[in-house]
Amino acid sequence: MHRVFEFDDIIYAVLQHVKSSATDLVNVAMTCSRLADSALNILWFEQSSLAPLIMCLPQDTWEVTENGVDHTVHFSREPTLIEWERLRMNASRVRRLVSTHGFTDVLKPRRGEPSFIPDPDVSDHVLQRLFAWSRPTTLFPNLCELHFEAVFGLLEHSSKFWLLRQFISPGLQALRFDVTGIPTHEVEQLLAALPAQAHGLRQLIVSADDGTTALTVPPSLGKLPKLIGLAIFGIDVSLTRQTIANIQQARSLQSLKLKLCGTSCDAGGIPLELPSLKTLYLSGGSLPQCTHFLRQVTTRQLSHINIRYCGSASPAEMTAFIESLSTSCQTFGYLERVYVVDESTHPDYLLVIPLSSEIFRPLFKFNRLSSVKFIGVGNFNLDNGFLNDLPVAWPNIRELKLTSWKRRAFYSVTFTAMMSLALRCRSLQTLHLTVDATQSTTIPRADETEELWPTQTALRNLHLGYSGVSEVARVPYFLAEAFPTLLNFKWYACHFEDSDVDIAMESALYDASQQLRALRNSTDDDDSDELWEKDSDDSWAW
Repeated sequence: MHRVFEFDDIIYAVLQHVKSSATDLVNVAMTCSRLADSALNILWFEQSSLAPLIMCLPQDTWEVTENGVDHTVHFSREPTLIEWERLRMNASRVRRLVSTHGFTDVLKPRRGEPSFIPDPDVSDHVLQRLFAWSRPTTLFPNLCELHFEAVFGLLEHSSKFWLLRQFISPGLQALRFDVTGIPTHEVEQLLAALPAQAHGLRQLIVSADDGTTALTVPPSLGKLPKLIGLAIFGIDVSLTRQTIANIQQARSLQSLKLKLCGTSCDAGGIPLELPSLKTLYLSGGSLPQCTHFLRQVTTRQLSHINIRYCGSASPAEMTAFIESLSTSCQTFGYLERVYVVDESTHPDYLLVIPLSSEIFRPLFKFNRLSSVKFIGVGNFNLDNGFLNDLPVAWPNIRELKLTSWKRRAFYSVTFTAMMSLALRCRSLQTLHLTVDATQSTTIPRADETEELWPTQTALRNLHLGYSGVSEVARVPYFLAEAFPTLLNFKWYACHFEDSDVDIAMESALYDASQQLRALRNSTDDDDSDELWEKDSDDSWAW
């Protein structure tokens, strides 16, 4: 063997090129003893089921039964002590027991990936025998992340909770579990025990009935000295003040994700400070409930805010929300991303919610913003002055989406103003805006001089929503000349009443798209509207 493999870090770097293939890792492990340990550590590092561990026992000890699409591993005979030790050796290498897509609540495969065939489930009897032979903390001495429901979701509630407590250890750094069906006092006992029994926890996610049942945040969570990420799916908005006061005890908390439930808010009071908070995610409640929460906290370092509310919000309610950002974010230079979406199950798209530029102008004080996305929140009625001031206020903007989604946006800003905006924002990569492109385009000049703005090479994605387009605006020509790296040009294809105006609008946008492709010698892309409304940056994953 070459001397280069005497160094573990080099072995690890080489194995990174084959870690996606279990077969390749097994082959490497069988090559020589010097490589075996590192290859097996990578092979067993992350598991989404205990089935692979059971199936590493001799094949005559287990069998897989089928019930429709479900597959379950059973014992056909009791393993011997020597056989159990083989399993223990592999289990000691496991560091993450998580879902098929990591420590997250997003379980769908990425676009373009083949559908995932899950590991078989492990029968209750096998689990009983396994943990009767060895306690979980002894069997998995190096476990640092546990998504309990992903691995043990089929167990009965009482059995699951008993087993969960057996996994709690000082070495655990990330834990996610559901308390559906568990008595309140038992949940409180477990949470109260975490600071003493799992003082190494850095990330904690707790849910009940997918966030539809309210949970109480105990003060004990604030005693976890290393906690930087907390997600609770099910917070009673009538206890907002108490919840924040208890969360405030976690002085190192950087990421907070809450799913709100309930109908009435508490009285509130003087805002409480969350000094280390950098990202805040609120979902499930109405926009006024999210606003109420924001008014109860102050932050110094908040950089990302993600709001997913339910129920149409009026212009006044949107105004109040944006104003609450100014009071909650004490340092304007920290906020980098704002994402707000109406996630109503059955929204009234015929309800007109006019959103003028003045509603959004208070955001201009956050001069470090790089991503601003308001999705489906109303009917945007912006003006050219807003677009003209935006590049000065947000010089580092990379993504701007003011998306009516299935609501009409007003043709209140011109294609010329949009061109000027995109050319002046030199880092802008994605733009979603409805414009009026039915008049002649005035060529934007640099700094009001006779010189043209230079081409902008950052813009990759342009979505014109429900824009009105005519040939006189020469949209394809200007896009091809000004944005040579533009890859995706989209618009909304759905019609409200299939009126002649709608059909003509879509036909004009389609023609512009085809002309742009002809100028670029490019082919059609297959991006759907849904991909424009949601992207990886908006996920709830850590």
